[in-house]
Amino acid sequence: MLSRSLRRRSSRALSNMSLPAKKVAAQQPEWITPRPIYDQPVLKIYNSLTRIKNEFVTLKPNRITWYSCGPTVYDRSHMGHARNYVATDICRRILQDYFGYNIKFIQNVTDIDDKIIIAARQEYLFEQEIINKYQEVSDKLLASSKKYLSEYITKNLPEFNGKDIETEFSKWTESLDVQSLSQNNPKLPMYLKAARNAFSVIYSKDSGKVPIEEFTKQIRDVAVIALDKELGHTVNDPSVFRKLPLYWEESYNDDMDKLNVLRPSVTTRVSEYIPEIVEYVDKIVQNGFAYATNDGSVYFDTVKFENDPRHDYAKLQPWNKGDLSLINDGEGSLSLDNTSKRNAADFALWKASKPGEPSWPSKWGEGRPGWHIECSVMASDIGGEVLDIHSGGVDLCFPHHDNELAQSEAYFDNKQWINYFMHNGHLHIQGQKMSKSLKNFITIEQALNDFSSRQLRLVFALTPWEKPLDFKDSLINEVKSLESYLSKFFTTVRALNNDQKLSSKKGVHFTKKPTQTEKQLYEDLENAQDETHIAFCDNLASYKVLKIIQDLVSKANQYIQLSLTDKHELRIEVLLEITHWITRILNILGFHVRQDHLGWLDSTESGSSSESKEELVLPYVKTLSQFRDKVRNLSINKALAQDFLNETDNLRFLLINLGISLDDLPSGEALVKFLNKEEQKLLIEQYEAKEQALIEKERKKQEQNLKNQEKEKERIEKMKIKPSELFQNKELYSEWDEQGIPTKDAKGEEISKSMKKKLVKQFNQQEKLYQEYCNMQK
Repeated sequence: MLSRSLRRRSSRALSNMSLPAKKVAAQQPEWITPRPIYDQPVLKIYNSLTRIKNEFVTLKPNRITWYSCGPTVYDRSHMGHARNYVATDICRRILQDYFGYNIKFIQNVTDIDDKIIIAARQEYLFEQEIINKYQEVSDKLLASSKKYLSEYITKNLPEFNGKDIETEFSKWTESLDVQSLSQNNPKLPMYLKAARNAFSVIYSKDSGKVPIEEFTKQIRDVAVIALDKELGHTVNDPSVFRKLPLYWEESYNDDMDKLNVLRPSVTTRVSEYIPEIVEYVDKIVQNGFAYATNDGSVYFDTVKFENDPRHDYAKLQPWNKGDLSLINDGEGSLSLDNTSKRNAADFALWKASKPGEPSWPSKWGEGRPGWHIECSVMASDIGGEVLDIHSGGVDLCFPHHDNELAQSEAYFDNKQWINYFMHNGHLHIQGQKMSKSLKNFITIEQALNDFSSRQLRLVFALTPWEKPLDFKDSLINEVKSLESYLSKFFTTVRALNNDQKLSSKKGVHFTKKPTQTEKQLYEDLENAQDETHIAFCDNLASYKVLKIIQDLVSKANQYIQLSLTDKHELRIEVLLEITHWITRILNILGFHVRQDHLGWLDSTESGSSSESKEELVLPYVKTLSQFRDKVRNLSINKALAQDFLNETDNLRFLLINLGISLDDLPSGEALVKFLNKEEQKLLIEQYEAKEQALIEKERKKQEQNLKNQEKEKERIEKMKIKPSELFQNKELYSEWDEQGIPTKDAKGEEISKSMKKKLVKQFNQQEKLYQEYCNMQK
């Protein structure tokens, strides 16, 4: 505290100071409102309702209500599903994590459908009538199987034309030009395969001895159709129709998790919405756009709806609204025999159930929902009378989505139920439509055996979501090349960052001030960020963004190369800034990324490890200990410098096996890199190839040494021969001069002058060799 005297002196001093004159109205200077240097682009999305890119405007600011058509769960999910759901997931993530929308994402599970009913009945009947009844291939089973095969061939291979199956079928199938016939009948290969499989065990010479498991497996595809036709109407246990879809729903969820597809905000199952569906259908009837038939079914009146001035039918594909093949396909194979419809294009809202079909009560009688009404009811229940986005595969445009629009707008009596319809393009395999009959049908499980989840996501991200995608070798090669390119960049940046961290701890000083080189790289990053925003605004164009990232990495790599040649001191901050931004974008696109935001996770990593510290460190410490032991022993034994260098090369290889690469720098130090599995495998292969080349070189060297030794041995033996004994061969010569040089051949004829000249030359050479040998013996 100040003393009293000091406070008094301070007070007098202040009273003597002159104060500035007061301003009457002190004001801050005018603030200039900032203006952007350039206008920001607006977000536009390709809308199937207009077939152009429309500016995206939501009903509520910063909120999206989105309904996505989910799976019909009766079989394994395939690559067509992967394309649809991963592409949708990428779009969803961009809108949510880049543009910042809060999204209510609704997706259904169709667990009531004609395909499910048929598949469930077939599986149940095959188990009851074949698997549970027979423990061996009996005469009764053989007889039934022959009947099943005959019916299958008659229905699906009518060209066989009633010939004797046992004697003629095999020859007939071999005579077919399947490739040519498949042009008009794409399912022919599938039918032939099923029939051949059954024929191979039914008419085998040892058919009665075939293991029952193998027999039932081969006849299944032909037996289930016959069994369902004969006994399908007897299946009335509701659990049969619940068991199958529940199993495949779980399988679908597992596949989506492996592909890192976000789960829906809300999942709706058709089987849990029956009361709401009945109410929804009833209101459409009351609004005058549907009618009940005598059998207890209810149909949507497409003609009345289309003639109403407030409504339009088939908004998405009006050119297809008279296509009966598409209309019938949308109705399902169990619902094609109804003749009580008013108009050919009318579709079922409620189907009267037949024997062998699941049923629920309604005011029109026992029945089940039609396919199209299911989505309308579930989407409306969660999303309301107008939704921002509806999405699905392009194959669903007509009739499914067009019928959804019609019945929903009939229910709400509004003009536009969906504002933006997003349809993902078709998937082809090597230029052809994916089909079991074409033998190019790939399940997600099979695809994940050949490709990583990241590679599949890259495939879909590199193609515009609304365009067809051809899953072909050139696209796969492009994906693998891009993946490797980015992975190597991330590995290098992490290695450089770790190297500088370690050096800084040892007291090494690194320059921070950016030069023009770093300033240019920062500008390149800003340009990439601006271009990315433009690309995302342009229909969520992830494929453009990946190209922008690739170009930015190319510039960053040039900077790294410049720094590694000692021509420029590296500033790690600019590389970290670039890598963090790239990682953020990759995370937005749905790729698993590292917690330090320095690239994506290795495809085999999980992001965390349960290994103990000892388990993690031991392999590295053991390698270091063994290296120390070898160096110590070499030093004790006064080994050559080359021996020490050999051990350092050996250490380099051992570290590669542990996922570490040592790259020699011009400074004489090594840059430490942590490798992902692909990089590690490549370096091991290169090292092993180099080692194999050295082994081969050594083998050839040893082989040549042996040859040289053999030649030297032969030369020594030849040196031992006295010149006078060189030509003492009576089979060739008959007379010799005093030196031992032949004068006549074996027939007694004089040796020619030219031959004599050659013999003298050989004699002189032998004289030298013999003299050399004699000198060696002294």
